[in-house]
Amino acid sequence: MIIRCCVIYLLLHLTGKVSLQDSANTFDRVVGDSVTLPCIYVNQQPSTDVLWRLNASIKVLNIIDGNPSTEKQDGIFRNRIESFPSEYAKGNYSIKLKDLNFNHAGIYTCFLQMPNEEKMIQLFIKEKPDKPTEKPEKPTERQNNSCMETESQKILALLTTLLGLTLHLI
Repeated sequence: MIIRCCVIYLLLHLTGKVSLQDSANTFDRVVGDSVTLPCIYVNQQPSTDVLWRLNASIKVLNIIDGNPSTEKQDGIFRNRIESFPSEYAKGNYSIKLKDLNFNHAGIYTCFLQMPNEEKMIQLFIKEKPDKPTEKPEKPTERQNNSCMETESQKILALLTTLLGLTLHLI
């Protein structure tokens, strides 16, 4: 019985049917920059409502029945949020935040109401340096490897479980 439960859990976990796509969840930006906060759901269901919040309560953006809504949006986000409605059908509910200031720092949460999932992203805002710094043209090594890290973690969980089961049966 225990073996069956472990196998079912591992299959669900490894197929990604129950979780958001993993990606880097911390961003460092300077005042005046823009940032795209990712929220990609890999197992898209029809008419998913998505709520973006800052520090759990400040309204950033609501996506209701596939339509972005800025109704009752907090003033610090007025005319600064861009979403990508053409990507909603693919499960991409990411938002772009423009002209950042210190008020935008904090923990952003992307709530997917169906199937009741959430993704948290930390945004740090730093003061603009006196000297201009070069922006990297390519994604960082950490961003490139985030998917590989996720797969490695899943494989490690599988191997650990299989080793535990093998030792238990011996």
